[in-house]
Amino acid sequence: MKRKKLLATVAGGVLTALVFTGCGRTETAVKDVQPGAAVDAGPATGTVKVWAMGTEGEKLPELIKGFKEANPDATVEVTAVPWQDYAKKIETAVASGSTPDATMVGSSDLASFVAGGGLEAVPEGLVDKKSFFPGAQGSSEIAGATFAVPWYVETRALFYRKDLADAARLTAPESWDKFDGFAKGLQGQGAKWGFSAATGAAYTWQTILPYMWQAGAQLTDEKRTQLTFDSPQALEGLKRYQSLFTNGIASQNGPVSLGEIEPKFVSGEVGSFISGPWEIGLLKQAGGEEFLNKVGIAPVPAGPAGNTSYIGGSHLAVFKNAKNRDGAWKLVRWLSKADTQEQWFKISGDLPAVQSAWNSKALSSDAYLKVFGKQLENAQNAPAVTTWTQIGALIDAEAEKVAKGASTPEEAQAAIQSGAKKIGTGR
Repeated sequence: MKRKKLLATVAGGVLTALVFTGCGRTETAVKDVQPGAAVDAGPATGTVKVWAMGTEGEKLPELIKGFKEANPDATVEVTAVPWQDYAKKIETAVASGSTPDATMVGSSDLASFVAGGGLEAVPEGLVDKKSFFPGAQGSSEIAGATFAVPWYVETRALFYRKDLADAARLTAPESWDKFDGFAKGLQGQGAKWGFSAATGAAYTWQTILPYMWQAGAQLTDEKRTQLTFDSPQALEGLKRYQSLFTNGIASQNGPVSLGEIEPKFVSGEVGSFISGPWEIGLLKQAGGEEFLNKVGIAPVPAGPAGNTSYIGGSHLAVFKNAKNRDGAWKLVRWLSKADTQEQWFKISGDLPAVQSAWNSKALSSDAYLKVFGKQLENAQNAPAVTTWTQIGALIDAEAEKVAKGASTPEEAQAAIQSGAKKIGTGR
């Protein structure tokens, strides 16, 4: 995956945070939503207009050639939209009623767009929901309705300096208890920091939530009407995060910009960090092809309740004002087929959201990708509530205080729960 794609993905999320900061509590967009009308099995016809962001917008036309062959009476017009523009562009289009037919949506942004009321619920039976990784499918379901179809996914695993670990006669740690000794062992081989952790920069919450999940926390009630950051398990996750700094494993001043961690990892200043599959390409750029021989990738260490990681990626959604609604949903259905997703991986490097696509030789033969494929089996996204943008920003701020020693986990937990309760879930 290319560096510009990583930059664009985060930029898109940041802008979404700015656009939807004022969403607050909303009732109309998520109340009594029914699935969209069924879509028949016949070929698509007419023109389907699609917005896709960043690299996906540039590469999607190549994939669409296959859809055109199967649907000769249909034409797909893809508009590539910069990530930094997409949130405002969708918001404006929905408000004016002049939307395209379908759009790509960042999985963690979907709930905010649902709050705007412009997306149609997915037709019943359009796709097999069980075919997707559970975390990806779960992030498309909001207030009891499904508003998008998972397209591609990513998750986070542990990157570590295998050469340093080998020198210390250490293997990749499988649990919290073993990780601290592992990180200190890397420091014993010359790394200044055994681990690098986010300390308040945008999306630090993607680091915090996995520690809570690994401790067994459930962050909402079953109906997602209440946020439950006040559990003992959530506190245990925050304490685990704090221990990375108090134990001297990680710096209190973690990376704040993209591209900051790779040179430190290549130089040996940092011995390990948690990130996604795009890092393989970034590390190759930073250290050269040969440097990858020094890199190990392993599932994230498990806490008391398992080794749940974060899942991200993008979904496909159809607008309520779509002029070719039938063709749009048929395109989405085609894009969600295993063989289509395998082809998309070859074109774009995006990892399939459909689990069976991982049986293809292109993915199953790659040792690095196998780790991510295994990690995806239990990865989760943020709670699918329409106010998550605000809640995530709150967690970022409180995490920074914990990392820098300005707040205790108990104080941070109380502030997060209090703030989240005021923000609400949008229902």
